Amino acid sequence: MQESWLRRRGVFVDVQNVFSTVRALNPNARLNYQALKDYFLREKSYITTFTAFSSFDPEREEQRRFLMALALMGYRVITKPLKRLPSGEIKANMDMEIAMEILEVSAFLDEIVIVSGDGDFMALVNRLIHKGKIVRVIGPDQYSAPELIQACHEFISLSRVPGLVEEPEIER
Repeated sequence: MQESWLRRRGVFVDVQNVFSTVRALNPNARLNYQALKDYFLREKSYITTFTAFSSFDPEREEQRRFLMALALMGYRVITKPLKRLPSGEIKANMDMEIAMEILEVSAFLDEIVIVSGDGDFMALVNRLIHKGKIVRVIGPDQYSAPELIQACHEFISLSRVPGLVEEPEIER
């Protein structure tokens, strides 16, 4: 296939949103980020890039190892350290970083895939569509904002991506 026929697609993963919603449904479930890549790489008519966004606790080595594993898997990883407020509350939202990155690179993409159920991305989705982009959203059925589902061209449930959500085996 000639490269001129290839379309460009960016997949952008809101790691914290997907992690927390999957864990809310099943506290023992794990996400297989390679399965997400495989799902999109099966379409040979696209050049697909993958970007993961995550806040992290600099004191937790397992989080640093996880982020490095994503990078070694072929994801571009954009991070920021979480903030501990004087009240003890933790601030770890990456919505602004996700939106800014997608808007910045959207000029070079035909299709944008947002892996998140966060309704805050509805305005971003509408802006991308007005710029002529195809926008798909992958998120959990139960925890994806209806306005986000309605705004995009196609909503894909996390459960439709083979192997993405790994349920632990029940011991008998």
